[in-house]
Amino acid sequence: MNEEEVLKDTVEYLDEKLREAIIAVNNIAAKVYEGTLDSYEGFLQTEKYNKIIVEIGNKLKEKGIDITQIPEYQQL
Repeated sequence: MNEEEVLKDTVEYLDEKLREAIIAVNNIAAKVYEGTLDSYEGFLQTEKYNKIIVEIGNKLKEKGIDITQIPEYQQL
């Protein structure tokens, strides 16, 4: 396992990527709400990030961290 693979598996790295994905979904939702993005297009764009969130959530769960129980993630 090289250094890059180890870095991508750290809790800190996964946390950072999870936050980025959640913020991206929130930004898409804001665009749909404002009417600058069609709701169907917004749905399609969020699907990409939803898959990332699930993948990261599963990796963190393997490390003993359940993101559904952390209020900090619910507030993003």
